[in-house]
Amino acid sequence: MHPSLFISHGSPNTILYSFKTNANLRNLAKTLKKPKYIVMVSAHWCTNGLKVINPSAKKLMYDFYGFEKELYEVKYEISSDESYTNNVLKALEKFDAKIEYSQNSFDHGIWTVLHMMYKELEVPVIQISLPMNFSNEKLYEIGVALQSLRNEAMIIGSGSLTHNFGTMVRNSNQKDKNVLEFENLISDLLKEGFHKEIINYELKNFRLMHPTDEHFKPIFVVMGSSINGVAQGFNDEIQHQSLSMKSFIFRN
Repeated sequence: MHPSLFISHGSPNTILYSFKTNANLRNLAKTLKKPKYIVMVSAHWCTNGLKVINPSAKKLMYDFYGFEKELYEVKYEISSDESYTNNVLKALEKFDAKIEYSQNSFDHGIWTVLHMMYKELEVPVIQISLPMNFSNEKLYEIGVALQSLRNEAMIIGSGSLTHNFGTMVRNSNQKDKNVLEFENLISDLLKEGFHKEIINYELKNFRLMHPTDEHFKPIFVVMGSSINGVAQGFNDEIQHQSLSMKSFIFRN
């Protein structure tokens, strides 16, 4: 069985610099068995209803503004796959998942994470959307449905454990005490497999951490895909004072 991961992807230009996150994700990937394919959900493809990327997708989406010129010149080989897309559609049949043929490129929540994990990506990526009209419980059920694929696929949710631009201080080395407390809270819950409090947002300072919740929601899919619900936290880096890069691996 392949693991399920929740990855805090941070700013897209993280891939250009020598942050701890880059090394930590690359080192983690080296320890993981290669799956046949990867199923990913990103905070940057929000939809009404559940969609699946065009099986012919192989482009990068530079869906960000005001960053370094080098970031828009990054090339990375990535593609979807028709056969594995059908596997995902079958697993998600009860959610009426449909292929979105106009979605033929991968957003930065997908490719920057994989770029940090793998110098060269050797397997297809099947991206599913983040249906914002689904309840947190229903997003969790998407993950439960994906459990059947974990003998052949790795599940990755790309988002952010915290995401409040209003509390960020660019290039600060300080660590917001509220962010540290939130990291510890989520870590303590997940290492015991306690999901209810997370799904229900019964979390101190949640709205301070997430004025909008699209960057947190991918974690529900990942939690649901776990068999025993227990996760180990890794990558204890905070960027820009309040942007947590804390990520989690569900091995079972």
